Amino acid sequence: MEKEIRLIEESDYEQAHAFQCEYLDIENFEDFMQRVNSDPDLYFVTVDGSEVVGICYGSPSKRNDAVMNLNGIAVNLDRTKQYARVGLGTNMLRIFEAAVKKRSYRTIGVGSADDPKVEAFYLKNGFNPTELVVKDSNLEEMERVRVDDYESGILRREELRRKYNSSEVIFILEKDIE
Repeated sequence: MEKEIRLIEESDYEQAHAFQCEYLDIENFEDFMQRVNSDPDLYFVTVDGSEVVGICYGSPSKRNDAVMNLNGIAVNLDRTKQYARVGLGTNMLRIFEAAVKKRSYRTIGVGSADDPKVEAFYLKNGFNPTELVVKDSNLEEMERVRVDDYESGILRREELRRKYNSSEVIFILEKDIE
């Protein structure tokens, strides 16, 4: 069966919750349902038959009224299933962008995982770094610093890692959509 990207449906809830907890945000089912119900037009799944193999979801930014946040995007990384690195994430992102446009937003913001492959995904898809955020071991924000571009951001990230002895310094990226 062909892989399909669509809005989440009730029959997907349990699988999507388990997938989200495995790959992105660990939350109880009640909080997951609150997330889905608060922005149902911004929670997408990729399905292969009846199996959820990818998710993409967002919500309006609490920091900036003009920005829609991409809160999570992931595909199944099981190497035997060959869902990773074949364009599913990019296709989900395009559908998410269309939904964001429908809501009259023109900017998508995202906090990247501290992982070069994840950062490369966002850069490839037109996102530009705007800030670095230093997080402590409890994932609390310690400092936020503006950056001009990815290359200088990488150097600044290493300075911030040393300064705070932090294992997590993430890029905040934005993409303007037309």
